[in-house]
Amino acid sequence: MKQDDWDRLVDALRDASDVERAVAAARTLQQEATAEDVPRLMRLLTDGDFFVREAAAWPISDLGVTEALPALLEALHRGFQEGHDGDGLSAALADLVEMNARQSHIVLKSLLASGPPHLREHALWLLEFCGKGA
Repeated sequence: MKQDDWDRLVDALRDASDVERAVAAARTLQQEATAEDVPRLMRLLTDGDFFVREAAAWPISDLGVTEALPALLEALHRGFQEGHDGDGLSAALADLVEMNARQSHIVLKSLLASGPPHLREHALWLLEFCGKGA
């Protein structure tokens, strides 16, 4: 995605005064983001705005970026700390893991073995979505 288009989308995501614009931007981001956008999406996972973090999670999930699981779980954890229910982010995580069970299983097992304690519970929960074939 061109930088100007990216900047417009991120600006719209952060526009709390126009919910329809923000939701439309999230939808566009999910539909149009490509593998080339993954580094920028990863940066959005650390954004101060929960909506922006959640909007970044969906294209990462759709693109099958299992190596982003630790960062996605950090974003989920941060949302919980901020008082959010995390439903949208949880759904994106579950979809990512279900659609990429084998690779997700490897990443999640690694998190369980040596990841930060606050992510282990989330990793354990996500392992349920790997199924028996992983």
